[in-house]
Amino acid sequence: MEKTRIVVGASGSPASVIAVRWAAAEARLRGAELRVVVAYHRGRSDQAETAGIVHDAVLHARAAAPEAQVTGVALPGYAVPVLLKASEGAALLVVGERGGGVFAGAVGGQVATRARCSVVVARGQADRGSGPVVVCVDDDMAADSVLGRAFEEAALHGAEVLAVTAGRGGATEDTRLDPWRERYRSVPAQREYVPGKPGKVLVETCRQARLAVVGPRRHGYEGVMLGVVGSRLLHGADCPVLIAR
Repeated sequence: MEKTRIVVGASGSPASVIAVRWAAAEARLRGAELRVVVAYHRGRSDQAETAGIVHDAVLHARAAAPEAQVTGVALPGYAVPVLLKASEGAALLVVGERGGGVFAGAVGGQVATRARCSVVVARGQADRGSGPVVVCVDDDMAADSVLGRAFEEAALHGAEVLAVTAGRGGATEDTRLDPWRERYRSVPAQREYVPGKPGKVLVETCRQARLAVVGPRRHGYEGVMLGVVGSRLLHGADCPVLIAR
């Protein structure tokens, strides 16, 4: 059976080091292979420098998770298309919040909306070993699959699920979590109703979270939108953000 693969983008920046170390820990936890990918521009990148970035990133990964199987590769091209191509068939694509060189700017947002696999932007307190897995629950029925992913991640990390509904005064019936509680009986789960704008509420809730899980606004692989909550978390959450496919 082919081993699960995680792909992580590296650029040598502090943010990409955080992403590499987080991805390595996840690879160890999931029993997955980790592939470190560095994008470079032909004719404009120093080959020795690029090789050094790959080498250092692999060392960081192995230091974070000595048991994980780690490989590194430098591929020509711009960061977004390189990462999208490299992540085909992967279980997870991990990028840093921001970085220098070809990983500068909105790489996280672009791969989050275009990748065919789940994406994690390893931002904020990415090494936080405690706290709940936070997920937004709204009226979108597609949110049920995102809720299920939150339970899956919580079970994997030995954490609880905190399902947050923002902008309402509460509900008389709370059955949305019941099927997942039944399936993941070892995972504690809470439902909270918090007044306020969803994006702001979720960012505040994530200050003590180990992971936030969001889904695309609409399904599909091309032109997927994150919506207000996903976009706000991608730029303001104090923990890694998983965009679930």
